[in-house]
Amino acid sequence: MVAKGCVKKTVPSAGAGGAVRLGRSRGGTARPVLRARTCATLSVSPRGGNLRGLLRVSVPVFGQSCRAPRSTAPTRAVKADDALLEQQLPEHPLLRRGTLSNGLRYVILPNSTPPQRFEAHLEVHVGSVDENERQQGLAHLVEHVTFLGSRKREQLLGTGTRSNAYTDFHHTVFHIHAPNLNSTNGKPMLPQVLSALREIAFEPDLLPSRMEKERRAVLAEMQMMNTIDYRVDVQLLTYLHEENALGCRFPIGLEEQIKQWTREDLVEFHDKWYFPANATLYVVGDFESSDEVEAMVGDTFGDLLPRMGEHSVPASRHDVRPPVKHTYGNLDKHASAYGFGEHLEGEDEGLSVTVPETVKPSIFRHPLLHEFSINMFCKLPVMRVKNLQDLKRSFIGRVVLSVLKFRLNSHFASDEDLKITSFDLDFSDSGREGCTVTTLTVTAEPRHWKEAIQLAVNEVRRMKEFGITKSEFKHYCEALLRDSRQLSEQAGTVPSIDNLDFVMESDALGHVVMDQKQSHEALESVVDTIELKEVNSYARSILSYISDFGSEADLVREGDEARFADDMGPTRATSIVTCIPAYVDKDGGSIATGGSHARGQNSMGQMDHEELEAIMEQGGELPVPEDSGDAFTVPENAVEFNLDATEIADVISEVRSLPLEPVEDFEVPDNLISDKELGELIALSEPAFVPLEGQQRVNSEPDPVTGIVQKKLSNGVAVNYCKTDNEPQAAMIRVVASGGRGVEKPMAAPNGLGSVALGTRALSEVGAIGQWERQQVELFCVSNLIHFVLETTEEFVVLDFHFASTGGGIRAVMEMIHLLLQSPRWDESSLTRAKQAYRAHYSSLGKSLERATLNNALTAMVGQSCCFLDPVPEELDAVTLKGAAEVLMAQLVSRNLEVNVVGDFDEGELEDTILKLLGTLPERSVDWSEWVDHSIEFVRGSLQQNNTKFLLADSDERACAYIIGPAPYRWQDISASGGEAASSSGSDGLGGFMDFLGDAPKERQEHPLFMSVSLSLMAEIINSRLFTTVRDSLGLTYDVSFELQLLDRMKKSWYSVSVTSTPAKIDDALDASLHVLRELTSRRVSQQELDRARRTLLARHETDLKDNSYLIGLLTHLQCGTVPRKDLRCLRELTSVYSAATVADIYEAYNRLGLSDQEIYTCTGVSGESLGEEEAGRQKQLEAAAAIAMASRNGNLFEALRIALENGGGKK
Repeated sequence: MVAKGCVKKTVPSAGAGGAVRLGRSRGGTARPVLRARTCATLSVSPRGGNLRGLLRVSVPVFGQSCRAPRSTAPTRAVKADDALLEQQLPEHPLLRRGTLSNGLRYVILPNSTPPQRFEAHLEVHVGSVDENERQQGLAHLVEHVTFLGSRKREQLLGTGTRSNAYTDFHHTVFHIHAPNLNSTNGKPMLPQVLSALREIAFEPDLLPSRMEKERRAVLAEMQMMNTIDYRVDVQLLTYLHEENALGCRFPIGLEEQIKQWTREDLVEFHDKWYFPANATLYVVGDFESSDEVEAMVGDTFGDLLPRMGEHSVPASRHDVRPPVKHTYGNLDKHASAYGFGEHLEGEDEGLSVTVPETVKPSIFRHPLLHEFSINMFCKLPVMRVKNLQDLKRSFIGRVVLSVLKFRLNSHFASDEDLKITSFDLDFSDSGREGCTVTTLTVTAEPRHWKEAIQLAVNEVRRMKEFGITKSEFKHYCEALLRDSRQLSEQAGTVPSIDNLDFVMESDALGHVVMDQKQSHEALESVVDTIELKEVNSYARSILSYISDFGSEADLVREGDEARFADDMGPTRATSIVTCIPAYVDKDGGSIATGGSHARGQNSMGQMDHEELEAIMEQGGELPVPEDSGDAFTVPENAVEFNLDATEIADVISEVRSLPLEPVEDFEVPDNLISDKELGELIALSEPAFVPLEGQQRVNSEPDPVTGIVQKKLSNGVAVNYCKTDNEPQAAMIRVVASGGRGVEKPMAAPNGLGSVALGTRALSEVGAIGQWERQQVELFCVSNLIHFVLETTEEFVVLDFHFASTGGGIRAVMEMIHLLLQSPRWDESSLTRAKQAYRAHYSSLGKSLERATLNNALTAMVGQSCCFLDPVPEELDAVTLKGAAEVLMAQLVSRNLEVNVVGDFDEGELEDTILKLLGTLPERSVDWSEWVDHSIEFVRGSLQQNNTKFLLADSDERACAYIIGPAPYRWQDISASGGEAASSSGSDGLGGFMDFLGDAPKERQEHPLFMSVSLSLMAEIINSRLFTTVRDSLGLTYDVSFELQLLDRMKKSWYSVSVTSTPAKIDDALDASLHVLRELTSRRVSQQELDRARRTLLARHETDLKDNSYLIGLLTHLQCGTVPRKDLRCLRELTSVYSAATVADIYEAYNRLGLSDQEIYTCTGVSGESLGEEEAGRQKQLEAAAAIAMASRNGNLFEALRIALENGGGKK
């Protein structure tokens, strides 16, 4: 159970245990919104570290999409008819709503994706804002106890269902994802699921034993969630909503209260809020008859009493959810967009503004922060979307923010000093907060904080003053219309969970819910009425809170209503929150503190905006001292970094005096390679398809089982494609080259450690290809709805494209691939920005308890296999543009490329385009003799070296631990003479792996998927046991998980266990987790455990087959020479291998894990205000040892000697 906006990570085969939802970190927005991404830019991958902004805009249409084309932009606005724009929007024709006699509301929607499965979510309209002063966190604890205490929920385990629950500000939701039929007895699952939801919400036992168990879990969750990112989140919410309970009633509550509640407190709270009329049931899935579902709902819930308990409130929910009042930033209290006069009793009716106050910036300062960030907020009433005028307004908002994001991104890409390290734009509604929030977030190196503010605010001023250009208007309208049409074509392919979440959020906001086709038809009916002048007036309204900060009174006195949108008027900032590090170096740059390590794991993905969304929005609140810096020792060579609110406000206000010029329009090409140029390439290269190895002729017939077609071009490019209807008129392409960071020279050198990582990021930063400049390429991508990511792993370089497969989209994306591989553009400034991004990541490593702890364990394991670790500053400095380009482009050659395509496309058009644009790439091969291909060499250190501690000075106590050890690689063949040797752990007292191992049929072991499938089943079983033992029975943790890091080319892999707890219990939690890992030898895996794991994984596989990104992963490496064991047989027989797996197979995989004391590597991380002298001394020794080792590896022996002497090496 996870924070809102996160990828939902359900505890495998064990249900889940209650999570809180929290977070408006404006670089990772917490609430569910429809993301209207500008599917353009050559954005850097998670591996390379995406520091670019991600646009988020609220969109009142049904479903989600950021892909694929159609339609054209309006060239001339048609005069809008008032009657047309006032026309009410139609509701989804299949959406059925109803209310039982006891007040329970229900929503039913048939949806065929995924097939033969459904979602059932019970929303209880109570959250943390409904708690009183002594109940802070009680809603969350009740959720835990009711959900995990349900026997009927436990009976769902092993049936192919996944269940979870969460608590938010405004509601508590219990949700179950289930197959239509029970996989064990073949009976319909819906009655059983509804019965479980009834028991969970309305008939819980609330046993004292379960309450105590969940009390421990919630307290552990509180400490686990209390990262510095979470604390930033708390500060943002506190100042954003300082006038109401949203700013102080965080779902996880207060520790001292959680420890004191009795069962009577839970019963009282449950009786007050958990009654049918205060709940809504959502059922969305692949069912034939809504009538039957409606009847089941009535049969299951109809006999519940309308009131429950003598203390219950009247049998209806609050009309206003959440029940809070906001201070808004609208300066026109009569603006019709906000629906004043239509609001419910008790709902805010806006502000009477005369001379508005300029908001004072708030500052959060902490030693664990390493960058400056500023968040400028404007809260507005929710602009409900009910008619065509509302829809038109939302579309214009998308255009405005899309263009602004494009402009800011262009500045970011051309700024050699990297004044802005990231930015985020958000203009979206929030059902959980009951308002609309416009946000600009900018992060920067502390030394550049003024320039970063000036750059961002000045760009906003430029748009407010001059508006968007005709070209921008045309291209973005065109792209968003094509996006809408694409979504309408995908009706029926949107997963049930996405549709359900959308309906729930729309209901909370008061929007009309339409289906995809209705949405597009409605949009087409109004888009021709949009004028550029009108778009620019909305831009002034939306952005004036930034552009006119400090002169709000002038906006009101100005009286120039024509400058602003008629129905919005001007806006003012409602809060500004600045987060700054406590210390910087003497030049004002970020510094690393607390680290006992020299580098980090390859984890730049943690800086990706989308992934930050899944990391930062997690529940819990522990108070942060206002001046938490007092608890810290000032790092060596550091100076304090202090700003005051007046200084920040002045910098924002002074931007108004800077010079301003309109932007230059760019010519956007229809094609990146003209017909003439393409004809010349074809004449020169004479491309052709050639027979695959072992075949006599070129085959274009799809495989009868998988539907996959395999081809080979005469220049050596391998092609795999598969046509699907998962996303109509959309497709994905993945181009893979063997090599990755594994071919970097294992030293600091021009093409040494970090060169491929920097090269991929630098190439992405440039954005220009061939003769086309960055802005032209980005607008070309916008027009064609192309989204492109370039990334590198330890083994491969990967180019991923999502694009429209109609209207010339296939040619457009193939032109990009051709030019990127054949005519890339390199420049020094892009490499400089890439290095700065990695330095910033490096400096933040020692300030993250989780990252630093994991890195310590990983470093102890791989030692000098440094391609698995982030480059350190010395290595970054050594890389040159020539070296990075050389080592990267050496991999991107025709005979080392595999092209995989999945989606809805015309096969003939695809093959013809691939032949012409990829077949004309020069024929080249990788000379592997020139490049060192790394492998994993596990370091066998002493027990003390393998088991370390990381100590982090912090204002709050937290703890986590990691266990890492060797594992087989994905394609390991054990059939020949037992294959590679099993782990030596058997000789260390962990052996005796039962005689039945030798009886496993050899034909199963010979299958290429044998090890992968066996490891996956083993991981599912271990995770279930970890949850049951460490979390549920012992109560030592809230979160524990086992993961496999399986490699494809390299002959070794590793596993990891992560566990969180309190500092007092973390050692016990680590020992208990290790015991669970090892006890498979003494407590044999049962057939029931295997069957449950198999059902879970196969159900997940069947669901994921409707996802093109999952399918393209299956196709990847089918023709890769460095992954020789993967072929079509693997895809044909995947389910068969799972079905045939035995307990003996589990032990064949388990026996090859490194589990002895000499093979495992652990690190325990603890944070707190003060460290004991002994711990501090040990920490200093660890830091010194790491610094000596790094200096020695880099050949700087004098530096190593100096550090040793300074740290006691010369003392007697």
